Amino acid sequence: MGQQQSKDELLYNQVNCGNSEGIKSLVREGAGLEWIDRKGKSPLILACLNPQLFDVAKTLIELGANVNAYSPGRLGGTPLHHAAKRGLQNTVKLLLSHGANPLVLNDDCQTPLDVARLKGNVDVVRAIEDHICLFSGWMRQFYAPGFIEMFVSVLLSRKVWVVVLPTGSRNNSKPFKLELAIYFSLQDAQPLTVIPLWKANLEEPKLNQPHPYVAIVDNSSISRRGRRRRSIYISQEARCKAGMVRRKHETRIKLAPNNENDRQLLQGFYDACKGIPQARDPAFLHVY
Repeated sequence: MGQQQSKDELLYNQVNCGNSEGIKSLVREGAGLEWIDRKGKSPLILACLNPQLFDVAKTLIELGANVNAYSPGRLGGTPLHHAAKRGLQNTVKLLLSHGANPLVLNDDCQTPLDVARLKGNVDVVRAIEDHICLFSGWMRQFYAPGFIEMFVSVLLSRKVWVVVLPTGSRNNSKPFKLELAIYFSLQDAQPLTVIPLWKANLEEPKLNQPHPYVAIVDNSSISRRGRRRRSIYISQEARCKAGMVRRKHETRIKLAPNNENDRQLLQGFYDACKGIPQARDPAFLHVY
């Protein structure tokens, strides 16, 4: 058993050396792929921390390494969490293409997407959202500045990038919940607005109006300090924390297609908010 352990550890050490052929040779000799160091890192996690080890990560996956192996602890998570934190877009895409679960929460109640958003890793944010979203596209958001919003339904509009996607959960047996993320631009890692759609009231799309739109009543709460939850990105970590005094606040958000005649896009957005994906089904529906 001691000899087997040494082979496993030797394979782990070959990762740092970038020695894919050495790893293959050790596997042929019976070495395992899931040896864990004292910090909880497996060979694949180690490879997902360094952009220079992309080929090693690919080799490990092809040999059967567990892409969803979980490392506990505040700085732990899956290989996808680690790659997302480091901003390794190619490694993230590699993991996703081989079945990595993007909805797993780490010990801080963060998904890999949360980690990428908080770290400002724009390319990784786009890669994960594109993989799991039910809808993404440019729309126009109608809004009114400041307190005027309380009295006037439509004053201004702005072009925004809109994404409908599932949230992380510790119970994969329950139906997934959806959220709406709204960005100023594709260069933003953190959304301007995140609306938990399972708490929102989604009105029927006004497709026959001269200017068609969908209205969403956001029932999110605001904190004791009065900061609207919808106006800033709140990580899964904050969602898991209890004890904050909150009061209800409702905001009616109106979204229209960027091309006002594109009623098909508006219908697709509405369907996605109801849990019906566009023609390109997100991969997570088939894998998890």
